[in-house]
Amino acid sequence: MLTPQELQIAQMAADGMTNREIGERLYLSHRTVSTHLRRIFPKLGVTSRTQLGAMVRSRASRPV
Repeated sequence: MLTPQELQIAQMAADGMTNREIGERLYLSHRTVSTHLRRIFPKLGVTSRTQLGAMVRSRASRPV
């Protein structure tokens, strides 16, 4: 399960934002964003931003 901050970072990365852009928006270092993404990928079972985007979009389309 992702933390709220990890989910936010994952969604921003899935939307095509760079680590630097995500960091600027969330007031984090781009290196901190990179560290979060390295933790997020295995939690979701993905290995690329492309897969991350597909995963985030499929989760968003699920009924609650």
